[in-house]
Amino acid sequence: MIVPGDAEPKMTDTPLDAPPAYDGANASSSSRAPIVEKPLARVPPTSPTSPSSSTVNHGAQSRVVQKSTWTSLGDDVGNLLSDMGIGSAQSRVAREVRKTTFALIHDLVRDQTADSNISCVGILESCSEVCAAQQVNMPNLLQQPYIEGHTPLYWAIVKRPVDDSEPPASFELPPLIRALLAYSAPLKESTIKDIHLACLHNCDQWLYQSLRLCPDFAALSRKDQLLLGVQVPPDAVVVGAPARHDAPFTVEFAFVQFQKRMRVSQDVHLEFISHARMWQMSFFVASNTSGLDDGQWAARLKMYENGPITSVTATYELEAHSSDDTPNETVSLELQGKLGPPSQCYPLHVALPDAVQYPRSPFLTADGVLRGKLTVQIKNK
Repeated sequence: MIVPGDAEPKMTDTPLDAPPAYDGANASSSSRAPIVEKPLARVPPTSPTSPSSSTVNHGAQSRVVQKSTWTSLGDDVGNLLSDMGIGSAQSRVAREVRKTTFALIHDLVRDQTADSNISCVGILESCSEVCAAQQVNMPNLLQQPYIEGHTPLYWAIVKRPVDDSEPPASFELPPLIRALLAYSAPLKESTIKDIHLACLHNCDQWLYQSLRLCPDFAALSRKDQLLLGVQVPPDAVVVGAPARHDAPFTVEFAFVQFQKRMRVSQDVHLEFISHARMWQMSFFVASNTSGLDDGQWAARLKMYENGPITSVTATYELEAHSSDDTPNETVSLELQGKLGPPSQCYPLHVALPDAVQYPRSPFLTADGVLRGKLTVQIKNK
């Protein structure tokens, strides 16, 4: 069970300017999540960028107290505290708003079920309005590791109810995770690492790829966003499930505008989860890299933190498309060695054929996409 610690607000005789309690927060409702939409407040909050497919019902019964009422209550309390000479009225109200927001978010991630977390949108919307009114930075609150050393997003992922039909055909995020992402944006590096860890603890490749396709997750570098004109990475990665635990697994990949991104960004990569480990496959331009000449294009495989040291044999396969009726040629690039946390093991790398860099390269499709397959065999102890 998740213990909120001192996040629970102290009860006082005088009502404070805080989000209302939602006794029906876990009531059953439709599995279709409403849009995460934040209305304008007196002090504009940070706006999420997540796209959504439906609209929020602003007249929903979950919003039992209007914002104007909260603001009025806050002003009354502030005047009373000022008359009593107890510190800054505004800072006192802001502290109570933070405590109540912490408690509400804690309850949301603790009590989520497959059919009962749709109401999270209305609750988070109300919290955002009150935080904005009291000049409280809600994205900063949501990214604090105040629930047993982790952020609310970590617990929302770890405790995510799993449907028997998963993995689903679409990459639509669960409503609570999507809402928390939207109200937390922009994400800090520490928050992204916490999300990585949660997906790894659940061995949840489907959810990780769904997050990668969410604009608020910021999976693309800024250079790639400028080059491609999108926020969501268009690259594809499909991890095959081996029939046996000791059999090799395969990863099919596709990188859009490969040559241009290599020349400008000098690195393109994709992450995936398999065998209780988080991996990164990438292509990069060598610079002070052992065994490679500077400027040489190469393929790389590495493992993220929290993974055990693992002996692997891996092969990148790139198919060269012929212009006539002759069979296509496949180039295999082999890697072998140990992978583990970056502090203990170096990534494995191998040079790419020079033809990958040429105009009208046989390894690229007509629209500049590099496709291939990575096969990884883990050597069990």
